[in-house]
Amino acid sequence: MTAVEPKPQAPDPAYLAAVLRHRQAMAAQLDRAKAMFAEVDADASALLAQQYKATKSTKAEVTLPDGETKFATVTRVGGEAEAQVTDREAFTAWVRDTYPEFWNFKIVPASTVTVVDDAFVDRVLASVSAANGPEYADPKSGVVHTVPGVAIRPTRRAYFRWLFTRSTKSQPLDGRELAAQAIAAGLISTDAPPALPAAPADDQPAAA
Repeated sequence: MTAVEPKPQAPDPAYLAAVLRHRQAMAAQLDRAKAMFAEVDADASALLAQQYKATKSTKAEVTLPDGETKFATVTRVGGEAEAQVTDREAFTAWVRDTYPEFWNFKIVPASTVTVVDDAFVDRVLASVSAANGPEYADPKSGVVHTVPGVAIRPTRRAYFRWLFTRSTKSQPLDGRELAAQAIAAGLISTDAPPALPAAPADDQPAAA
């Protein structure tokens, strides 16, 4: 005899309404927090970039308002750049005239296509990247060629890496916990960005 499954019961209406209300209220807070975070993150990145240009400092400690308790660090990770062929026609002509053994052509219907040995291209570009300029040192002759049609181009922009501190014997709270504690105590406000510094005083005398 097949057992009869119990009829599904609807959840308590009041509890369901409360859970749905709680969920959407938190979603609204989350959307607001994401928008605020995007703004302050952009401000922080711009200020760190300004500091790097002025001081070449690549790392900063993030402290609580006491100025001593560190709860995070931010480090500038430099971008990367490598040599790329930017003018294939000029580069191919240089290979044809200087290293014809690495240059060739193939005939396709209605056109002729020139080609350069891929391994040789990689070798030249590696040399240019190492020299940080359009130079190729011939390993056999020792002649340094100025290579046309190549340039150093960025392949990844610099960015900032943020890390919370870890708990230690002397500080059992990790960075996230320290930040949460400071927010709960009202030491750090997440409702509004920090006030802009006062404009420097104008020392110039007023015009008569």
